[in-house]
Amino acid sequence: MKERGSGPSLAGSADATSAAARGDRVPAPAVRLGGRLLLGAASVALVAVSVPVMLRGAPLADDFNNCLAPQDMGLAGFMSESFERLGLIRPARFVEILLTTGVCQNLPFGVAIAVGLSVTFVVAFLLRRLLSMLRSPAPWPDVAAALWLLQPLGLEAALWPAALHVPIGLAAAMGSLIAHRSRRLWMGVLLGLVAMLSLEQAILALPFAAWLVSPAESRRRVVIAMTALSAAVVVAYLLVPGNDPRLSADATSRVRGLFTDLDFIVDFPAAGIGAESIPLAVRWAFPVSVAVLAAGAATGWLWGARAWPASLSTVRSSNIRTLIAIMLLIVLINIPVLLNQPRQGSPRIFTPTWLLLAAVAGLWLVHVRRSGVRIAGTLVGLYLGGAVLSLALSAWVRVETADVVEHVSREIAERTSDGDVVTLCEVPRAAVAPAPRGAFAVQDYLYDWAAEDALRYYTGRQATFRIHQADGGEGCPEGDSALALPFGALRGGDG
Repeated sequence: MKERGSGPSLAGSADATSAAARGDRVPAPAVRLGGRLLLGAASVALVAVSVPVMLRGAPLADDFNNCLAPQDMGLAGFMSESFERLGLIRPARFVEILLTTGVCQNLPFGVAIAVGLSVTFVVAFLLRRLLSMLRSPAPWPDVAAALWLLQPLGLEAALWPAALHVPIGLAAAMGSLIAHRSRRLWMGVLLGLVAMLSLEQAILALPFAAWLVSPAESRRRVVIAMTALSAAVVVAYLLVPGNDPRLSADATSRVRGLFTDLDFIVDFPAAGIGAESIPLAVRWAFPVSVAVLAAGAATGWLWGARAWPASLSTVRSSNIRTLIAIMLLIVLINIPVLLNQPRQGSPRIFTPTWLLLAAVAGLWLVHVRRSGVRIAGTLVGLYLGGAVLSLALSAWVRVETADVVEHVSREIAERTSDGDVVTLCEVPRAAVAPAPRGAFAVQDYLYDWAAEDALRYYTGRQATFRIHQADGGEGCPEGDSALALPFGALRGGDG
């Protein structure tokens, strides 16, 4: 029985609303099968769009440095340099370094990419397990896991070794919540520590989330332990911040940033849910996209007609309290994003919020009444069809960009010698079009440090770069450069 005055609780809400589902409301086989089919289809779709990226096996941005620098400095030396630069902030980066270095020296790079995809599926499994423990009836845990896998721009977190900390942190956070739900306090604290040291967005949100899902009698101990852990991590980060100039903004600048660039508050979540990438993908894949969207809509209509279970009654005040709790969770997850200066709006940063939205769907869809579910199913199917197209576009952009970067590297190597200075002009942000937002669409010749690493990785040539971006409005001066020309001149047939 739910305690009086226990406050908003995802656990309490799920328990109260699913009481009728236990025992006398066993889901029909069609309901369970519908959820499993949806999860299976989402899994197949994610693997299908990921395979070309894994087979291409190309590093991206920080991957190059994580691969090459340990070969120059030794693994211990590179880790020491990384500690001096970033201090105690996000020590999960050392896992990324170990993975990338080991794979670069011994295995195809696609193996490192596959690790992130595997952890992404672990997050789906843990999300499904948590929702089942919160007594969300079938098929909703499967639906939530499917939604998690089909984040429209989710490949950046799932398939980028330098972003491995995101799925690791989310898997640890899910494990922590499961442990707290199971009354295993210290296991929850340990996994919570892993989550906070992997993902800054877990530091403030995880204590509140743990309080929400914990049984009422354990809540006090859980909130004390997790809040103390969160405070300790924050203090450690402040005491040993490293010397990276990107992290040098003072507290005043960070707080002031909350009231500037207000468009970011709209643009960031809009991009994360695919408001830009899905229309791009529909145009990119036309007319195949029409068939995909039609199939998604038809499948959603049939799913709503045959697999959507009867809704359960709920208490409106409980829903309102839970909604407030969820909104607070969203704020806590994104405070580190809003305080970051300069702000970053890459899709991987939205991934923790997407996971929360998927979990909320798994808890709240149980309340949707059967009237109108065919329309709801059609709309959801249409959206998920668009999400698959968005994922496919991201994968295509990643593979094509890797091909362009390698081609340009080999062209430069043929025209230069070690130690030369190379000036590239009119360098576009994306190597191909259309391209959605995010790191997958940012080619490595956009920045001098990334260009140097890419050239060395693919050809062994070492050169110094001067990059003039396409929107910089600058000419292409030769100066002391051994090679100076527009970026497009190097692309040849790839352009």
